Amino acid sequence: MRDTVSFERYLMSLIGSWQALAAPHRDAEVVRGDGFVAARFARYPVLNNAVLLRPDALPAALAVFAGTVQYAVWSADEETAAVIEAAGLRRDMTTVPMCCDLRDVPLSGGADDGVLEEVAPEVVAELTEVDPALLRGVPGLWTFVTEGHESGLVLIPVGTDVNVSFVTTRESARRRGLATVVLRRALARARDRGFVTASLQSTAMAERLYTRAGFVSVGRWQEWVPAEG
Repeated sequence: MRDTVSFERYLMSLIGSWQALAAPHRDAEVVRGDGFVAARFARYPVLNNAVLLRPDALPAALAVFAGTVQYAVWSADEETAAVIEAAGLRRDMTTVPMCCDLRDVPLSGGADDGVLEEVAPEVVAELTEVDPALLRGVPGLWTFVTEGHESGLVLIPVGTDVNVSFVTTRESARRRGLATVVLRRALARARDRGFVTASLQSTAMAERLYTRAGFVSVGRWQEWVPAEG
């Protein structure tokens, strides 16, 4: 069962993060339609995503991606999923929308935890293997990485919420708890600055990490992509 209030808060954060990422790019847009919200990035098609809030909005959502072959449509309920499947899209990954109340997050280790704050966006871009231009000029972007640049993330402020994005750890540095350290520092600093909640979208593999940091699942996304060939 979906936590409707928390899901709506998460959804506002998600859409706000899309808008912030699109802001520096003239060829990117976020379309708020009747029953859907879609993001289209001409240079970064991996970010071409639409949340379908009503089944009958599927044709309008798909129209946003006319002329592109890489995009995903997300459903959060079985009725919407059935309509998407009937339209010929195929199931892809499942992800987990999550939120946390920053008053409940564990305390950070502080200045001696080996986490660097407000580093250049290019540092996180290199770590996450995305084009540095994607993160340049994003309004309010707040970066955190370990001293050795093994693990990092960004926060994108959306009202009183911070959206946690681009969380990654180099493969050679995994299973050392570095992502947990960075995440706890970031959430503690957000709380210190007066933010109330944090939101993110987790893969199934990372869900345990976020649960330990105080996040709770508020639903489930099924992502759908164009059928091959």
